[in-house]
Amino acid sequence: MDEIIALEKAMGFEKAQEQVTIYLSDSDYRPLRDLLADRLKTLDPEKNIAFLTRAASMAPAIYPMSRLLDEMHGYSRVTMILFYPGTIEGTTGLRYMDLKDREVQGKL
Repeated sequence: MDEIIALEKAMGFEKAQEQVTIYLSDSDYRPLRDLLADRLKTLDPEKNIAFLTRAASMAPAIYPMSRLLDEMHGYSRVTMILFYPGTIEGTTGLRYMDLKDREVQGKL
């Protein structure tokens, strides 16, 4: 964490955010997908549900939750429910964290 803080001070928020994304994605580190799959291994997919919370900690662009859900295909059969911090636009559109510069997702 100290290294990320130092990187942000030296290079700015976006560079630090980029580095955290690498840590959470790159197989040279510990991908978030693998961390979640390990946590779900002890659960019985016939009896358990996983609630994914605190997705806002990945805002504004550290790690897209849609990417995590896509990456989890084939790694676990446990049903996952993502608590999505956002606002609805129209009947199907979602805007992550109500960030006005973010594109609406799921809009028909």
